[in-house]
Amino acid sequence: MQTRPDTQRSGLRHGNRLWRWLLALCTIVFALQLLAASSHSHDLADKLDDCVACQMASHFPADVPSTPPALLAVFLAVAYFLARQPSAPAAISPQRYLIPQRQAPPHIAS
Repeated sequence: MQTRPDTQRSGLRHGNRLWRWLLALCTIVFALQLLAASSHSHDLADKLDDCVACQMASHFPADVPSTPPALLAVFLAVAYFLARQPSAPAAISPQRYLIPQRQAPPHIAS
């Protein structure tokens, strides 16, 4: 059973329209978030517990722990060595295994 081309096109148009509405909604939400972040106004010395922007700004992620350079050099050497190796060992098969055996058509019992 085949569908008519105009039915397929209308389905594609409906899907495109849905994606456009979704993209427009995401753009509006993003713009509202930017507007809310830019309207943050109180003294810098004041840290309010109920101010979301101040809460987000005060929790910075921790720094990466320092690694000795020798350990980093060993890691990079091992990574370089492993990257140059083949992804899987190549099994060399004899030529007779690469060509399939001859086969006749199936026997029809009468």
